[in-house]
Formats: sequence, C-alpha cells, structure tokens
Amino acid sequence: MWKLSVFLSIIWAVNLLYGEWFAFLIPSPSTCSWPHLQPPSSSLNEVENGSDYVKIAVVADPQLMDKTSLPLAPKSLALEIVQFYTDLYMRRAFVSSVLAFNPDVVLFLGDYFDGGYILSDQEWEESLGRFKHIFDLNMLRKNPNIKLYYISGNHDIGYENVNSRNPEIVKRHEREFGATNFKVTLGKVDFIAIDSQTLDGHPQGKLTSETWDFVKNASQDIYSNPRVLLTHIPLYRPDFTPCGPHRSSPIVNQRIYRDGQNQEIWYQNYVTKNSTEVLLDLVRPALILSGHDHDQCTVTHMSKNVPVTEGSCSTL
Repeated sequence: MWKLSVFLSIIWAVNLLYGEWFAFLIPSPSTCSWPHLQPPSSSLNEVENGSDYVKIAVVADPQLMDKTSLPLAPKSLALEIVQFYTDLYMRRAFVSSVLAFNPDVVLFLGDYFDGGYILSDQEWEESLGRFKHIFDLNMLRKNPNIKLYYISGNHDIGYENVNSRNPEIVKRHEREFGATNFKVTLGKVDFIAIDSQTLDGHPQGKLTSETWDFVKNASQDIYSNPRVLLTHIPLYRPDFTPCGPHRSSPIVNQRIYRDGQNQEIWYQNYVTKNSTEVLLDLVRPALILSGHDHDQCTVTHMSKNVPVTEGSCSTL
C-alpha cells in the first residue's frame, strides 16, 4: 500500500512541477509563432523608420488583484498570498509566452489594476510597482529594441461617471503611461489608440470632446498608411453575435448602466451602436484590436461597405 502512496505522490509532484515551473520554461513554437516572413534585423530605428516587418505582441486586462478584488481585508495575509501567486503566474506567462518570442513592440490594451481609479495614490503606486515587476517594464523601457505602448481601461480611469468628477485619476494614469489618445506609425501601419471610456459620454464633456476631436484629426488623411484601431472597450455588436471557435466562455451581451440623475455612464460592455458607426466611418481601420471582454472574440464590422475584423483579446 505504501508503494502505491509513494508512486501517486511522485506523480502528483511531477505534475505540480510541470504545471508550475517547467511549462513556463519551454515555450512551444509549434503552438505560437510569428508569420513565416523574412524579417530584417529587429531594432528601434527600423520600427521608427518604417520597416515592413514589425513583430507586435498584445497584452490585455491583467487587472492586478488588490483590495477591491475580493472580500478580504487590505494588507491581510490572505490577500497578500493571493496577490503573490496571481502576480507570479502572470509574470511567468508573460516571460514565456511574450518575451520569449522577442517582439519589437508590446501593446497593452488597458485594465492594469483591478481597482485603479479607486486606489489612493500610495496604493496605486504599490500596484504600479507590482505591474512593473510582472511585465519587466524597468528592463524593457531601457531596451532600445522594444517599444511599449499603453491605452487606458475602465478599471484604470473609470467611465464618464468617475473621470468627469475626478480628473486627477486621468492625470495620474497619463503621467505614468502617456496620453490616453495617441497615434503612432509602426512599420508601415498607423495605430490609432483611443480612450474608449469617454466615447459615449456627454457630447459637451471635456474628455469626450477631446477624444472625438482627436479621432477627427487623426483620421483626416484617409489615403495614408493602413490603420489599426486600438480600443479597450470592443465596438458594438448585436446580442448573441458568435465570437468564433477560440472563445471558451459564454458570449457577453451589451450592458449599459447610467447614473440615475445625470445619465452619465458608469459601466458598459461595448461602445454604443451610434458611436461605433461614426468611429468606423471616420477612422476606416483595416483591423481593430480590443480588450475588456476577458476572452477571445472575432467579429466583422462594416465600414463604408468594407468588412473590418475586430479581435478582442483574452486576458493574460
């Protein structure tokens, strides 16, 4: 009997070591690889000067756990243990599934902290330190061969109901991660990143006006490079729209919650239909990348009678 117990214990230990250690040490090119093109040597100058071949990795919704994530006391041992192991898992996953493949660019699609807009400045700085460690930001920011770009998520700066009343939350985010709306050319493709949390806000609201003004200005030259639209919140799709074969969770339908007094948005699953149509007509993207949904979803929109694919990325 004891021999069987020892044998089962060994099997359990081997499986545990594989799942918690070895699986992260050996990335599999057979399950994840770049397109088979002939790339030039990767360097920052080639990214900036329009090289045809740029390897771009996308990371969405890490949502580092904090005092808002679980009904546990802040700074409690239980919460510290949960944070330690979830941070450890994400760091291993990022190092083995992203850095191991030597990307030229890493795009972060928002929702870096679970309660980003709720945290005090001290708590936010503590979460930022964890974020930098998990994704090796201090090292990557010094690496001339990799460029990093960030867009904001609803867990970072909130929706209109939050950020219109607390502009310092947005300023705090921008001081660390840069502007919430920006345009950058990578290779021969223009990437237009927008603060999607403000798209459906009050038309006269400061942040909403700034986002739509940016979209109009960034979209003026329609005969420039092909465009990729980056948005944390996915664009509108009808309820129960199929998400493709790679989705593992149930489809999430549209939900919009507004403040009962001023009708400001405090949560939404997708950009509204009207804002989506205007955005597509202005930007005319060749591809859309989004997050927020926490699972993969591939849908097709129509822009000026031209089909446009949107890929919502699963959480890390």
